[in-house]
Amino acid sequence: MLQVTGLTVRAGVFVLRDINLSVPQGACGVVVGPSGAGKSTLLETLAGLRRPESGTVWLNGRDITLLPPERRGIAFVPQDYALFPHLTAQSNILLAPRLLRLPANEVRQRFNFLCDLLNLHALLHRHPHQLSGGERQRVALARALMLRPQLLLLDEPFAALDPQMRPTVRRTLRRIFQTLQTTVLIVTHDVWDAAALGDVVFVLEHGRIAQSGAWRDIVAEPQSAFVADFIGVNRLSGRIERKGDRAFLRIGATLLPVQTDLPDGSTVRWQFFPSQVRLGDTPDAWRGIVDETMELGDRTVLVVELAEGVLVRLEAPSPCPYSVGDEIAFTVTAPLTPAESVPTLAEGRDAS
Repeated sequence: MLQVTGLTVRAGVFVLRDINLSVPQGACGVVVGPSGAGKSTLLETLAGLRRPESGTVWLNGRDITLLPPERRGIAFVPQDYALFPHLTAQSNILLAPRLLRLPANEVRQRFNFLCDLLNLHALLHRHPHQLSGGERQRVALARALMLRPQLLLLDEPFAALDPQMRPTVRRTLRRIFQTLQTTVLIVTHDVWDAAALGDVVFVLEHGRIAQSGAWRDIVAEPQSAFVADFIGVNRLSGRIERKGDRAFLRIGATLLPVQTDLPDGSTVRWQFFPSQVRLGDTPDAWRGIVDETMELGDRTVLVVELAEGVLVRLEAPSPCPYSVGDEIAFTVTAPLTPAESVPTLAEGRDAS
């Protein structure tokens, strides 16, 4: 089990502040966040490559906060895999056991087991430049796992892979992790990695953990505008304003028609996925201007400006009849949620 408490790390002007996280034994934790959030700094600190200003790191009941990297029981696979280019795949995998003069029989058994698990036998006599991105990753994983680490750290493991390869590699890694029951911590900028692999997920924002938990819980109830925006959930907050028998959601100077029984002045939060909309003009439809479009095969994601600075994402079927600058009308199908306290308007603004 990995337990991090109150960890603060300074890297130049950047500060990773008061990090608290726990990954159960044999589970896969995923730290997800944008570039510059501190993901790699966190991994380097856990691996012993950076010394924290404060806080503790415990691994399987042992305080490893100040231990050197070689005494931590941790394997670290960097983003570029760091394979030695002059060595074959087999020599890369066997390098550490040979340097440590581990028993030959034990090394042979572990090597054969990992080659079977990772389907490496056909690659062993190739050099890194002769391997695809996915093949290099499997070799790097085998090398990291040869010493039976108590914790495996993976830095952006899919960044070097072609997009069409990533789903297959994610499934392969999930199977490997389940087979080995090794505790794993992955850092990534891709929410698909978190959804596919994370038993527990930590959303990192500017050096702090903004939210953590099971992925389904984070998606169901993002706790901040940053988290909602990062995972692709629209989040609007405002107050109910009644005019005669009609109700509106007021966001700043904008009035959006809604169907609700909530009384005048109720504070509400509206969170909805881009797919939770119905396109078309109705008496209660919202209207906006298409600001951006992205074709994704069977569907198109539209960024729509409802008012100045108020943006939402919508999904439309492809081929999409809307272009940048077009007016679009739509109705949100997700329910309004009463809220005791409402975040600032800026929390619902940015869909980029």
